[in-house]
Amino acid sequence: MADVKIGKYYQTNIDNKLKHFDDFFGAIKRQLEYGATKYASEGDNREATDMLVEAYGQEWVLGTMNKYLYRFQNLGREKDLLKIATYCYLVWLQNGFHLTEEHDEDVYNEQSNN
Repeated sequence: MADVKIGKYYQTNIDNKLKHFDDFFGAIKRQLEYGATKYASEGDNREATDMLVEAYGQEWVLGTMNKYLYRFQNLGREKDLLKIATYCYLVWLQNGFHLTEEHDEDVYNEQSNN
């Protein structure tokens, strides 16, 4: 299915979402790799984000994400969305969600009826 623009925005049906899924996550991966190099700590296995969360709490990361939301709203730059998505991943890791076998997903589960 072709990308269809309706007014200012493109439609996001499931075909369109799946078509561009790998592109989006590839861009996030590149953002993550660049940031990991840019913010690495010499002689330490942590990155700047880890140290900043330790010093100022996770509110620092959430505030930074909010800054990028405002900047996206004002400037409409793709890179701000990629940074927000990358920070979401870092917060997910820092909270240990990667260590759980079941995730708190907002999807219909017939067994739990949630």
